[in-house]
Amino acid sequence: ATIGMIVSLMVLASCGPSTETIVVGGEARGPGVTDEEAEPEVREADLPVLRIGEPNRIRSMDPLFAQNTASKRLVTLAYEGLVRFDQDDSVVPAAARQWTVSDDSLTYTFHLRRNLFFHDDESFAQGRGRRVNSRDVVRIFERMASRDVPPEAAGLFTNSLLGFEPFYLEQREIFFDDDRKINRIEGLEAKNDSTVVFQLVEPDHHFLAKLASPYAVLYPAEAFTFREDGLHNHAVGTGPYRYESSIGDSIRVFLRHAHYYGQDDQGRQLPLVSRIELMNVTDDARLYRHFRRGRLDLILDPGPDAMRQILGPDLPDAEESGADFRLEQLPNPDPIVLRFNPDNRYGLGRSDAASVLRAITPELLATEWEYPALRITYRDEEFTQSNIGRVFRRFGQDYDNRLLFAFSRNQYPRAISRFIHQNLDANLQVDLEQRSVFSSDIFFYLDYVQSVIPDTVHERRPGELLRLERDRYLLHARPVEGIRTNSLSWWLDLRQIRKAQHL
Repeated sequence: ATIGMIVSLMVLASCGPSTETIVVGGEARGPGVTDEEAEPEVREADLPVLRIGEPNRIRSMDPLFAQNTASKRLVTLAYEGLVRFDQDDSVVPAAARQWTVSDDSLTYTFHLRRNLFFHDDESFAQGRGRRVNSRDVVRIFERMASRDVPPEAAGLFTNSLLGFEPFYLEQREIFFDDDRKINRIEGLEAKNDSTVVFQLVEPDHHFLAKLASPYAVLYPAEAFTFREDGLHNHAVGTGPYRYESSIGDSIRVFLRHAHYYGQDDQGRQLPLVSRIELMNVTDDARLYRHFRRGRLDLILDPGPDAMRQILGPDLPDAEESGADFRLEQLPNPDPIVLRFNPDNRYGLGRSDAASVLRAITPELLATEWEYPALRITYRDEEFTQSNIGRVFRRFGQDYDNRLLFAFSRNQYPRAISRFIHQNLDANLQVDLEQRSVFSSDIFFYLDYVQSVIPDTVHERRPGELLRLERDRYLLHARPVEGIRTNSLSWWLDLRQIRKAQHL
């Protein structure tokens, strides 16, 4: 196997003191054009099909519920916001064809692309996607404030967008509609069908990056009135791939959006594949078997079991595997953090928790996690023999009390938690469970700290005892080319992905 390294530049678009205008050429074509004009530039039959393996569970296709890396990657297929990131971490136009920034960096005015349409979907009249307008932008920000969605999206804009915080608090904390006094976000206005204006509380040089996050993509209100479950099981956006259907519980099918606005350097209309079949199976060893048998072209972030097979001494030769492949190492800004609960119901403190983890050393990790590498970047070692004794007098084998160690759904936190749990002192009684909340009965919790914008600095959280970083990879068959990534673990540009034999 050939191991390649993708190195991304860390360039974050920011606002200067003077007015900035960014303009791109080319407009998306939609149902408003003639049949002759609407004919795609390429024949779909001439384009390849791409089969992708995703080992982290995708629970929803609703962008506001994209709480893990896998769900965010799916968002990049079917959705786009006003702007998006490119492979250099820069912010570039997407649904907006241009924007201006005022001299004081407080007012952002975006102009939508002409003839930009939502994907064809049954939620629209005659099944044809309607034109995107500036009111769609306003509605997605109003929905961020709803008590029916997770708070991560709102957290990006609470302190920057004028009027968002009071609107958000009323939506979350006032339960009777007639008791609410704020009916709009003060700093957000649809000037006309194609122009939307944002007013900030103070200059925010990350504002464009926040708009490029998966939480600020565009989708239609009709999806929520037509389907009871909204976008959870049926994505509707403006992105390069249109959701088509699901096969069983594990495969989601996306078709090329024939009227997507993007073009490559050779003037070919993007995307360059006709169909993506996304297999979502949390058994990463099973995904790797599919890959070896030629049933998958690409695995996104192979799990620990697959990596042991790929890089271990029993690596099969190319003839046996059925396909030559490339393994590319990617940047990974997301640490894995183990923290204890300072408000735990056991009455144990930080030094007590550190004493429980005393056996989890870099040397121990190296024996198990050489492939891929797993490194300790921070470890609290402040404990004494009295801390050890206090824990064992309550939670040793001679007592009925048990500690609870919880972990998130993602594959690596799950695998690492099991490894740590197995290597705790055998005389301690510790239960291991998957949990989604940090309740008082939890003593330890292990999860990713995820970045949604570049250059994010992850400060230590309360109770943090152990911080780990791991290598991240992309596995693909050698004929597959044109995969673009950047410094963000979730960002994936498959618009120019192709198979060499189809060039």
